[in-house]
Amino acid sequence: MDNISNLFLQISANIDLPIIAIVVSSITASMFVSMVIITWKSIHENTKASYAQLLRGFHEDLTTRLNKNSVLKTTEDCKRYAYDYLNTLDKIAFLDINGKIPQGIGKYLSRFFAYGLNIIEWHDDMIGENFLESAKNNWPNYFLYCKKYDISKNPGDKLPQIMLEYNKLSDRELQ
Repeated sequence: MDNISNLFLQISANIDLPIIAIVVSSITASMFVSMVIITWKSIHENTKASYAQLLRGFHEDLTTRLNKNSVLKTTEDCKRYAYDYLNTLDKIAFLDINGKIPQGIGKYLSRFFAYGLNIIEWHDDMIGENFLESAKNNWPNYFLYCKKYDISKNPGDKLPQIMLEYNKLSDRELQ
């Protein structure tokens, strides 16, 4: 037993206290850096998951809106449909422009954005305002997105029939 104690005393006598302090602080710093990296990765993954969930919600909103266009009954419904649709697209465009969603998803959603151009043209034609200028102010991200992905109107996209007959609907409402 005395041999072990003597050996320990000899080893500890050869190791200086400053060296022990450097080793302990190096180990502590390494553990701290590791924890910071793990925490950063976790926050980054949670943020990406939050954006993905938000995008899923927007996609569901657009799909639901397109499927429920038959509930449009009044001129006010038609306008609200158009504005809500463009509001949702502007939110998606904001996420894309700021790099919060993958580029491939942006390309996938281009058909929704092309339909938005139909809505803007409809507003100009049916309501008679210069809607394009106010739309550029109200939904700037939407237009940046369309430019970024070179989105143009798809002639195959058709607006709900009631929107195409907006002037007749407006005349009926006035009577």
